[in-house]
Amino acid sequence: MSQPPSAAAPPWWIWVVIVCATIGISFAGVLLQNELQDTPPISRACWRLSLTTLFLLPMAAWEFRGWKSSDRSKMCERKTWIILIISGLTLGVHFAAWVWSLDLTSLAHSLLFVTTSPVMILIGNAILKTHRASYLEIGGVLTSVVGAGITLIDIREDAEVTAKGDALAFLGALSIVFHIACGRTLRSWMPTSVYALPVTFFAAIFLAIFAAIFDERTPVFGWSTSDKAGWFVLLAFVSGIIGHTGFNLALGYVSPIIVSISTTMEPVIGTFIGWLTYKTSPPGVFTSIGGPLLLVGIVCVIKAGEATNPQAVDDPSAVVVEQTITDPELAPS
Repeated sequence: MSQPPSAAAPPWWIWVVIVCATIGISFAGVLLQNELQDTPPISRACWRLSLTTLFLLPMAAWEFRGWKSSDRSKMCERKTWIILIISGLTLGVHFAAWVWSLDLTSLAHSLLFVTTSPVMILIGNAILKTHRASYLEIGGVLTSVVGAGITLIDIREDAEVTAKGDALAFLGALSIVFHIACGRTLRSWMPTSVYALPVTFFAAIFLAIFAAIFDERTPVFGWSTSDKAGWFVLLAFVSGIIGHTGFNLALGYVSPIIVSISTTMEPVIGTFIGWLTYKTSPPGVFTSIGGPLLLVGIVCVIKAGEATNPQAVDDPSAVVVEQTITDPELAPS
């Protein structure tokens, strides 16, 4: 579990970690859409999380050894495992929807809309009347809605951008909201990797079930025999370990808002990396106008959220595990 940021100036190397982590998570969509597109989408997500589970094993074992015995006993409670299973289910839905969206819409649209979970959280709190929104939060939501509306104008039947793909990216953002809620419940007393390991494992299991339901005839550990095995390992390590674990490390030295805003840059950096490495299509005119507005609105919501509750952190990328490798409110993409 990361510690509250120190009052002292953070060491210079933590900024290198943040830069590497931001670039690391930004590679996920690029690789999934371009290098690994021959594997069916849900299987792609399943293989990624099954590999992430293997990476998490030694980390979880190390944290478990140093864990207080009084908290270990809570792991045996039925309520704990129900929440872990629900967290894994919602993480699995997030990955299934987001990776599938990469096959049906542009990289820019997929990354933009899967980052909207902070806005969805705020809207949900307003509907349930659990939080009184500030003027900055209201302005952020309205800016995001206007930006999303402008961005959606780029949808055309014969274009790379599709309504179905954008809707799946939205579903990915919505499902991560519930995953974040589960994380908040358990991560107050569970170490990061001890929480992430079972959640990621359950998510991989659910994804294997989803793959079977949607008739994707691929084995659960098919990555081990795939000619793209090296790419899947690279994906799990670069985006999962360097990316989200890097952010988790950074939370011990810098304000959560720095980490949250850094992850919000994923659509910009990911789209640029995709264009630079695979010549993916640049954003359309309306995406170039609406996308920045959408991101500005999300940053406003994050900034206002920290002002009203400095301990709260909501990862706009969802792009989590990746979001379970990070702190409780940092979700995987």
